[in-house]
Amino acid sequence: MINWKERITTLVLVKQDVEQIWQHHFPEVGASEEYVHAFEQEWGYKLDLKYRDFLKHANGWKGFYQTVDLFGIEQLKKSTIMEYAQMLLTVIDDDVLKESGVVRQELLPIAVTEFDKDLFVLCLPNSSRPGEIIWFAGEEIDRFKNFDEYFLAMVDYNREEILALKNYIQ
Repeated sequence: MINWKERITTLVLVKQDVEQIWQHHFPEVGASEEYVHAFEQEWGYKLDLKYRDFLKHANGWKGFYQTVDLFGIEQLKKSTIMEYAQMLLTVIDDDVLKESGVVRQELLPIAVTEFDKDLFVLCLPNSSRPGEIIWFAGEEIDRFKNFDEYFLAMVDYNREEILALKNYIQ
């Protein structure tokens, strides 16, 4: 299992470098096992184990990557941000989904930005690619084999963005 305390701390430190560009937020307090379990009972299926483990360490994170908010359990439930994410999911062209090898009904939005069309979805257990995370922005931008890989990639994307901006400023 990934060491979430270490990885979350790393991303917090990386994101502090861009505090003047994007708002800096700390992750939410982790969800209890009981809260996660109650959510799973309500929804009728178990969450992906890697995402589930993360939620117990950080139950969501506003501004996780630039202006992208990573959902906690409250956002996964009926919420305005989830409604927006679901709307973005419905407008992804069927051909894009077909090219990506996924079915809309087998995708769970887990992160979105309200300032653009970036949407991150988790492939549900009943999909042909359970546990994968796909980044859509009109088309497939990137794909991650699991939540751990997705999280680590977002740390790297944040670092790259900082370096690019620092080079641009100099």
